[in-house]
Amino acid sequence: MSLISFVTRIHFADRVLEDALPEEMEKLGICRPLIVTDEAGERDDCLDRLFDSLPALCEPSHLNGFRPKVMTGQIRAVSRFYSKNRCDGIIGFGGAVALDLSRLIDARSHLITIPTTIESVGLGPIGGAFAAAEICNPRNPSVVLCDATLTVGASAYATAIAGMDTLTHCLESYLGTAFNPPADGIALEGLRRAMRHLARAVNDGNDIEARREMLAAALNAGLAARKGLGGIDAAAKALEAQAGLWGRHGALNAALLPPVLAFNAPAVGDRLPVIREALGVPTGGDVASVIADLGARLGLPGRIGSLGLCKADLRRAAKAAAADPANQTNPRLATAEDYLRLLQEAC
Repeated sequence: MSLISFVTRIHFADRVLEDALPEEMEKLGICRPLIVTDEAGERDDCLDRLFDSLPALCEPSHLNGFRPKVMTGQIRAVSRFYSKNRCDGIIGFGGAVALDLSRLIDARSHLITIPTTIESVGLGPIGGAFAAAEICNPRNPSVVLCDATLTVGASAYATAIAGMDTLTHCLESYLGTAFNPPADGIALEGLRRAMRHLARAVNDGNDIEARREMLAAALNAGLAARKGLGGIDAAAKALEAQAGLWGRHGALNAALLPPVLAFNAPAVGDRLPVIREALGVPTGGDVASVIADLGARLGLPGRIGSLGLCKADLRRAAKAAAADPANQTNPRLATAEDYLRLLQEAC
């Protein structure tokens, strides 16, 4: 069975795009969908597969080519296009930009998200590409279709940064302050899968088992993120905005993890042994070093000094990180001065 009911309807299976999309569109009464895609959704044969899977009498409209960063005006323009073309449902297809944008259009209509990366499945907080937009109340999709065969072909670097983002989202969801035992279990399982399969997915883009496991980890991250995230996510989004890294969310996570985890350590001591077990780290081993070493093997930066940001840039990033919603669920609430110190330690 490919159907999971948790938060929303979720299908998870290879080639489930062709199997489940027509059935779900009929069930939801979608005949005139607006299809929103980004670069990841237009890779290789992904878009052809989507259009070939639409019901015969379907009359789709298509908005494509969305790139980071997304501005408020773009969101409004898409919403106007939706109304003007009398669409009756939305399909977000691709990476985080397309999936997150689709969640901000006409909350009254049904939404289907279909990821083609291991970065996001269209659940959880809105990503860093929307830092310049006015975001309010992103909704959950009516249906999520997770098909690992759509993620084959992504570059090694794109897989590395997406996978590291997934891994740290699971880590931070588990460590977050909110009380949600089911989400804790989901986060730990996602963390376990990501640690064991990320390097394989990066090293061989055609390793379908590794891709499937990483897509499962991304699903876990999205479901667990209902607890909230933490300081790594807050600092990463703020730094990306200062450095203009709109299309590389997750690239800085490995560099930020050691200082942020050290800052949080006094508040999470009872949870670290469980994380060590999930990651396969020996008793007493250093979680931050293990994940940082994985980042280095994947070619991710170990420090942020190479961004060339001045102290004023770091101050602006620290202020933004302190104001980010993810900071509210960090194990220790950090001030702007705390974030400035953490960013300086990561340089």
